[in-house]
Amino acid sequence: MTLTKSTSSCSLMSLENTSTTSTCATPPTKKIIYFVRHAEATHNVLEHEAVERVKAAGTSCKKLQDEARRSVLHCPTLKDAPLSKRGVAQSKSSWDKLSELVEHENSPFAPPQIVLVSPLRRALMTATTLFGNIDPPPKFIAIEALREKRTGMECDERHDPTILQHEFPHVDFTNVQQGLPVVSKGEDNTRVRARVKNYLEQHLPHVPHDFVAIVSHKGWLRELRHTLKGYENAGDLHVDFDLNEWHQTLYGNAELRVASFEWTSSTSNSNTTTTEGGEEQETPQLSCVIERSVDNVMSDIVASSSGTTTNNDTHQNPFVSIWGEMVSLWEKLVVPTSHETLVPIQ
Repeated sequence: MTLTKSTSSCSLMSLENTSTTSTCATPPTKKIIYFVRHAEATHNVLEHEAVERVKAAGTSCKKLQDEARRSVLHCPTLKDAPLSKRGVAQSKSSWDKLSELVEHENSPFAPPQIVLVSPLRRALMTATTLFGNIDPPPKFIAIEALREKRTGMECDERHDPTILQHEFPHVDFTNVQQGLPVVSKGEDNTRVRARVKNYLEQHLPHVPHDFVAIVSHKGWLRELRHTLKGYENAGDLHVDFDLNEWHQTLYGNAELRVASFEWTSSTSNSNTTTTEGGEEQETPQLSCVIERSVDNVMSDIVASSSGTTTNNDTHQNPFVSIWGEMVSLWEKLVVPTSHETLVPIQ
């Protein structure tokens, strides 16, 4: 069954913008971002099987298990590995959760208007399966900066954009064809973090949409959280997660999380970047990130609608205690004139 967004019953108000002296249009100061790690791929299956063989042989040494896991990843047949059957099912399950979220009568959320996705097949397949049933469809744009750490192993080597374009004709591969940023084989976590930081600061604030999806990888998402933690430690960013040790927690396959990113206008006239067209645009400063699992967002919307509280412990799940604050934040971001729905097409 295909889902489509009703165009006759809703409209979205524009975001509040801050004043700027930039010669380009000021980007929205707030965005809802759906972060997704790709679903299980075929190389993940082989990794799991290799580790289980080592365990079955009576080896509990984590180092030996990791060596066994890595040993299966150099096979040439794993180049740009696709999703497994289980991975496709995981992607569909994540879509079910998102559609439930945006369809709820008291939900301030809408489907993504743009899907920014790593150019590796497992991410492209996840994005297509998860967001491909929205009508009108969002823009799908492959972004080289979102790819996994280029370890040199076959699973982390993507196909040529011309091959990928044939397989994913709905995706715009212009960014990948430009070859920037240059991602070299053998990059370490520090270089991945630098790539993440550059995209977070120089590109993400200027995406001209209110609801954005980013589909990437465990390593990229890990370094994103480390980058945010660095901003927090420096006193430059307020963060609120529903996870203990959030900056150390890894995404699971096909895990979908909902985040509010808020930027403030820079007070420095020198804090600008140059667009591809040669125009200068202001680079806003990220000031607040609130992130929750899609399950926690949904459960607390339901609880708020019924006037009850959830059974979650407020220390373990701070989402409960600040629900009112988050609703206020998101209602400032987007206030639908009537309910946004997804309706089935037979």
